[in-house]
Amino acid sequence: MTPRLAAIGLILGMVAPGCGGEAATCDELADQTIDLAQDLISDVEDDVGDVGLDELLETGFELPAVDEFEEKSQKIDERGTELGCTSEEMQQLVQSRISRLS
Repeated sequence: MTPRLAAIGLILGMVAPGCGGEAATCDELADQTIDLAQDLISDVEDDVGDVGLDELLETGFELPAVDEFEEKSQKIDERGTELGCTSEEMQQLVQSRISRLS
């Protein structure tokens, strides 16, 4: 596993269980979680763009994409609780989908 995928797996582990929106099952919720992670990857790449490391360090790595991810992940957690998805179950479901990330 590459360091990038390992970091994403760690982030997703914190997000699981759950996903916002109208997922009806834990399986659908895992799909939404992967979609959210892909959005984060793409949005961070857009936010960073041509910004140098020094500039990122000055901002404390505060990026709009991360703020949006945190808001959406809260909804994810809430939906997971509503569906009764356990952390262990979500972790397994999300990890089985991690290869979808690009």
